[in-house]
Amino acid sequence: LGLRMKFLILALCIGSSLAFRGVKKLEDKLLSEVDTKAPSDELWYSQLLDHFDIAGSPKWNQRYWKNLDYYKPGGPAFIMIGGEAEANPKWMTLGLWHDLAQKQGAAMFLLEHRYYGKSHPVEDMADINMKFLSSRQALEDLATFITAMSDEHEITRPWVSFGGSYPGSLSAWLRLKYPHLMAAAVSSSGPLFAKMDFYEYLGVVRDATSECIDVFSDAIRELEVLLQAEENWAMISEKFHLCNQLDGYNQLDVKSFMEYMIDNLAGIVQYNGRFPITIDDVCGIMNSNSENPLDNFASLNEAIMDMNGEECIEHEFSSFLNQLTDTSFNGVGVGWRQWTWQTCTEFGWYQTTNQPEEQVFGSLLDLGFFKGWCASAFPEYNWEDDKFSNEMSNTNTEYGGFIPNVENVVFVHGSVDPWHAMGVLEDLNENAPAIYIPGTSHCADMYNDSADDPEELLDARQMIKQLITGWIN
Repeated sequence: LGLRMKFLILALCIGSSLAFRGVKKLEDKLLSEVDTKAPSDELWYSQLLDHFDIAGSPKWNQRYWKNLDYYKPGGPAFIMIGGEAEANPKWMTLGLWHDLAQKQGAAMFLLEHRYYGKSHPVEDMADINMKFLSSRQALEDLATFITAMSDEHEITRPWVSFGGSYPGSLSAWLRLKYPHLMAAAVSSSGPLFAKMDFYEYLGVVRDATSECIDVFSDAIRELEVLLQAEENWAMISEKFHLCNQLDGYNQLDVKSFMEYMIDNLAGIVQYNGRFPITIDDVCGIMNSNSENPLDNFASLNEAIMDMNGEECIEHEFSSFLNQLTDTSFNGVGVGWRQWTWQTCTEFGWYQTTNQPEEQVFGSLLDLGFFKGWCASAFPEYNWEDDKFSNEMSNTNTEYGGFIPNVENVVFVHGSVDPWHAMGVLEDLNENAPAIYIPGTSHCADMYNDSADDPEELLDARQMIKQLITGWIN
């Protein structure tokens, strides 16, 4: 793939999102390179604010797009589910679902997720207004929208949902909750099991970088030792190009710095092959000087900074907190506050360094650090440990965790994608198969075939098309 096409492909399957700040920085860079001008006009659907208020609820305008170019009367309807970022209408003219829509004569719709992009159900994101943001409300949005579009366009056949990452989760759950509306669903890279301590994420990163993980681990250990002495803080700040000098007495800043550095590596792994720097490049840098792991780590940081066009790194927790506490829909923290709310109240998925086998990424990123984000971002709510455990339990009870009771859903994951650890990797039943693609990364199955794609990925896309074709016919 050419570099510009790689930018476009990545931009279609990212949010603010299912990773943390290092990944988000990489994603923002690629989004800035993409022409995201809509290929079709944006439309608005009058949606209920609270689907669970039996006394009645006010309405708001939810953004969507449609493409009826291929629709044949009596044909199916496809919906691409928006997720934890602004919806990208480029989907209306490309990807696996677009190819399938052409062949099946399907209507195509893209619905933006409430609270993201331009779909604002409330005036701002003050703590009190966050209560209407949840996957449960989002699923009701989808069901209501699907019913309305079926009436408006006289669509008589059931629908098929598509989604990648968190929208991949929603796609499976939409079929679970509304089997009478949905003929089938494709869940690409969708995590399904809510879990606070998602230490498995960095476990996959460790396995994917096996050629250099020992050197990386040595660098982390050395850095953690150096951080304990004040005389080293200026050197560390210079070596890693921090915008302001590191204050080692501020443990939140120290943890924030380490989280940023580790997440840089995680971002390369999660989207391997879609950045100019790949896993092989990472290991090439980390193995370049066996006597100085920390120097190699600093060189990797410089390479990623150069790729992102960064002059320095804002490592302080306060700079991140400014994004988390920005309650406007137009501020610099667009996406961060919303997604953090959903992780606090529904999913967890905090990528700690608590790997039980061996803590190759050190020990600074404990669960308490991430729980603190919730209390800092939403101080008007109670964030006791029982609340977190109850919210995770409620989500898994609602949706079934690793074993949702579904049929006509295909679960697709890549072995290099760290999010596969929270997904369905084996067939649930004859009509709920899992496709596990060796060597592929996050959402790779969602795109058009490319000459660079491995045979296993090409075969997976064909299998998805065959399954959907069979289920709708």
